[in-house]
Amino acid sequence: MLLCVACLLRPEKTAGLKILSLLSFCVSIQFLYVYFLLKGIYFEPSFLNHLHIPFAWFLGPGMYSLYSVTVREEKFTAFERSFYLPGIFLLIVFPTLYLVLPQIFSSHPVDYFEKGSTSWSDILLLGAYSANLLFYSSIVWQTRAAFRLERLKKDAGARILLFVVIGSGSVTSILVISYLIRDIHLLFISVLSTVVYAVAGYLAQIYAPEVFNEMGPSMRDAYRNSRLEGVDTTDLENRLESLMTKEKIYLQEDLSLSALSNQLDIKPYQLSEFLNQRKGTNFAKFVNGFRVAEAVRILQKEEGANILSVAYRSGFNSKATFNLAFKSIQGVSPREYLRKSKVS
Repeated sequence: MLLCVACLLRPEKTAGLKILSLLSFCVSIQFLYVYFLLKGIYFEPSFLNHLHIPFAWFLGPGMYSLYSVTVREEKFTAFERSFYLPGIFLLIVFPTLYLVLPQIFSSHPVDYFEKGSTSWSDILLLGAYSANLLFYSSIVWQTRAAFRLERLKKDAGARILLFVVIGSGSVTSILVISYLIRDIHLLFISVLSTVVYAVAGYLAQIYAPEVFNEMGPSMRDAYRNSRLEGVDTTDLENRLESLMTKEKIYLQEDLSLSALSNQLDIKPYQLSEFLNQRKGTNFAKFVNGFRVAEAVRILQKEEGANILSVAYRSGFNSKATFNLAFKSIQGVSPREYLRKSKVS
């Protein structure tokens, strides 16, 4: 909970800190409810005894969002926001249901372990932790290149990442198993392990910050390598060069990332990563570079050329887009370029 507050008070208001704050808060709620369960502490209204369940549905999405903004360096998209809908829905539904059907919250969480009974709330909680494991597995799969033996030998950041993955995955797995076999002592062990694991990681970060600083770049590099796994980048570059310079595919107004990747027989995300990692650009800038070069060639060749006509002949689908792209690359608008060409 202290970490949650600390993240909110930091002067940098980044998306990563906000997500970390949410994660810390949700984990704190889980700890509190395990304590209440072990001590036999219950509340009125009774729906409060099950309020840890909605927050459990935020853990997996939170971890994935943190990975997305820090490793994939992508914006917090509307698609990723949808991952939080189950938790938000349950937060709204629980108090609403209590007003209509208070009796459905009459069971206690400890009944699952002590009486062997299974309620709808127990199934929801187990579903949340199982879903969290799927989110963690997705992160591991997308950064799998970091866990190769040769990489682990030379990359301290990769070793720290492996520690984090094994730690968080093991704790969550123990928690799920404790519910599957109805062992309350195993549940306690999973919570205690999380505390020890978190404290160990925190102390290690204090005494060896330089090692932890390597984890971010290591994960980003592993993510990029994983996305291009199985792709012959030299052959890809040659085929891409041929499509752009010989076939002039950029002249197609409706050319998209998906259409170009189909021509190259790779996935759209692989082409996007190739352009980002090997060319230092994105799809729009890459294609517009060729289109602007074509426009310059036409303007130099045809005196008095119509600007709108040049835009369409270069592959642009509007004059506004053409002007913006042209100015960002040439530093002047097409009209100013024409005027300066006449003067020179």
